[in-house]
Amino acid sequence: MLEVESLTVTTGNFALSDISLSIPEGECHAVLGPSGSGKSTLLHAILGVLPPVRGCIRINGEDITYQPIERRGLGYLPQQIGLFPNLTVRENILYSPRARGVQPSQYRPLLDMLIEATGIGGLLDRLPHTLSGGERQRVGLVRALASQPRVVLLDEPFAALNESLRRELWWLVRKLQQNHKITILLVTHNLIEAYVLASKISVLMEGRIRQTGDKISVYRRPALRSIARFLGINNLWDGIVTAREGDRLIIDCPALGISPQLAAGNDPPALHSRVTVGILAEQVALRDADHPPKPGEHLLTGCINLTDLGPRWVLQFRPQNSEVVLEIHLGRRVVEHFGLFDGKSGVTVGLPNQALFWMRND
Repeated sequence: MLEVESLTVTTGNFALSDISLSIPEGECHAVLGPSGSGKSTLLHAILGVLPPVRGCIRINGEDITYQPIERRGLGYLPQQIGLFPNLTVRENILYSPRARGVQPSQYRPLLDMLIEATGIGGLLDRLPHTLSGGERQRVGLVRALASQPRVVLLDEPFAALNESLRRELWWLVRKLQQNHKITILLVTHNLIEAYVLASKISVLMEGRIRQTGDKISVYRRPALRSIARFLGINNLWDGIVTAREGDRLIIDCPALGISPQLAAGNDPPALHSRVTVGILAEQVALRDADHPPKPGEHLLTGCINLTDLGPRWVLQFRPQNSEVVLEIHLGRRVVEHFGLFDGKSGVTVGLPNQALFWMRND
């Protein structure tokens, strides 16, 4: 288990403030954040490259906050792999276990399995400069895992690769992590990467963790408007809390002309507070005579613009007499079934009340 408790780190004019994380043994946790949010600074502090101002870092209950880098038992895979240029692939991947004094009988079985799983058996006698980008990443991954580290740190290692190769390596890492119960802390700005590899995520913005939780719940119920924006949620509108009835809030949303009743949650805003109301693009429903609205849906009628993205269509829906634009994601079959075309008017959509959510403004 990796535990980070109230960690504060400064580098130049930037500060990583009061960071707390807990990653159970054998799980992958992703820290998501935009460029400059402090993701790499967090990993450098855990590695021991940057000393903390305060706070504590523990692995399996052992305080490693001020231990030397080589004694922390960490594997590290950065975006720029940094293989030793004068060593062969074989010598590169053997360097870490040998440097740590691990006996061959301890690392050989795992190393042989990793070489087979990553398909680098034919590269062992080559030098790094002869490898492609994908091959270097595979070698770097094996090197990071070869000494059986207690925790593996991944610092956006696949960001420079093309999409197909990146996805191929995601599935490889996921398979290795799940089969061998490897504890991984991944930092990335790529939402899909985080959701493929991790079970839980934390959102890091401006040096602070803004939200942590199960990856599905964070996506479906972001805590702040800025988090929703970062996660690619565009259907966001200003709202005002006008009343509370039991565990429900009534929120007036003038832009849409609706006043949904939404779950108050554990820390509800005060009456007359300004909040943000949102809905995921994939949860907006099309309605017609054959697909009537369900109880509690908020109906809007307007015109659409269509954009074909290959596996899915993106609709921009404009309600009548409104400047609002809703983003809707639909599969190709749904678009064909409803007979949608670019510029079509008289289209009705439903906003399921249970799909709407509120969040605090920043």
